[in-house]
Amino acid sequence: MLSLTAGGYGLGTAVDSALELDAAETSRLVTSVLGALVGYLIGGVLGRAVVRGVGSATGRLSQVPAVAMVSASIGAALGAFLGVVLLVPVLLLPYQQFTVPVVLLLLIVLTYAGYRLGADRGAELGRFVGLRGRLEVTTPSRGSGVTVVDSSALIDGRVAEIARTGFLTGTLVVPRVVIDEVERIAAGDEPHRRRLGERGLATLRTLQDEGLLPIEIAEEETAGVAEVDDKLAAMCRDRRARLLTTDVGLARTAERSGIRVLNPNALADAVRSPVLPGDRLTLTVIREGREPGQGIAYLEDGTMVVVDSTADLVGSEVEADVTSIVQSRTGRLLFAIPREAER
Repeated sequence: MLSLTAGGYGLGTAVDSALELDAAETSRLVTSVLGALVGYLIGGVLGRAVVRGVGSATGRLSQVPAVAMVSASIGAALGAFLGVVLLVPVLLLPYQQFTVPVVLLLLIVLTYAGYRLGADRGAELGRFVGLRGRLEVTTPSRGSGVTVVDSSALIDGRVAEIARTGFLTGTLVVPRVVIDEVERIAAGDEPHRRRLGERGLATLRTLQDEGLLPIEIAEEETAGVAEVDDKLAAMCRDRRARLLTTDVGLARTAERSGIRVLNPNALADAVRSPVLPGDRLTLTVIREGREPGQGIAYLEDGTMVVVDSTADLVGSEVEADVTSIVQSRTGRLLFAIPREAER
């Protein structure tokens, strides 16, 4: 507005001379007021556009991890430095009216290439210097190194720990329908299920924020498929991916469809210390079992042990010999008899 007011003031003399009004002060006053009005209108439009642009840019930048911004800046600086070193000799050549524009163009290209390379490698740079950051994947991932996770695995909470150990590799695909389902559980009325949903969302944030492995949020929908389990199976078949789940029913359906299933419960069973029939264990009876006389105890890894004739020994420590082991998809179940019963 100030600029156009000054412009209108300067234009007043020219208008007075052109119209031969012999009223220079009045002309400058009128043109200054008109300039101020036009400046107010144009300035308001431009000002709001600038505010919206700055707000949009700030919102986008706030979603970019700091390590990515730093690595992008380093990449751009290295690209510009490399361009200067390589292209300065070109400026010594004749025909500078042609060489200078070419050098500037190549310098811009190298700077932009360094910026993109630095931004893409930001997470790797962060881990190299001891930091962790998000490894977001935007293009659909396919192949044997891709794992689709369902809501039961997120709620289980052990996915992050498995990823930390390195047993879970490749790209982890989290379908949008799974996130929506976990959010619905977290917003439910039942306190227990609400805690489960919150744990699932916390697990996803941990996987993203710690950069444990690349995360892809899959937005696509499967046409003609309504059930979440069917959508997950269809996505696994389409991407030739594995399915990470603790849902026994979904695991059986997926395996029948030829989909490889990863179950944290199966992994936990595989790494447990071996217990065989005939082994003697020292157990603490926690509670009574379903059948008369049975007591329930647990190993340190959480395996349930059903001990006969110990219902009246709740809270006591007993020595028992393992008689049989039942293996299921949900884990192992041990049966034992107290040592005194053998005599």
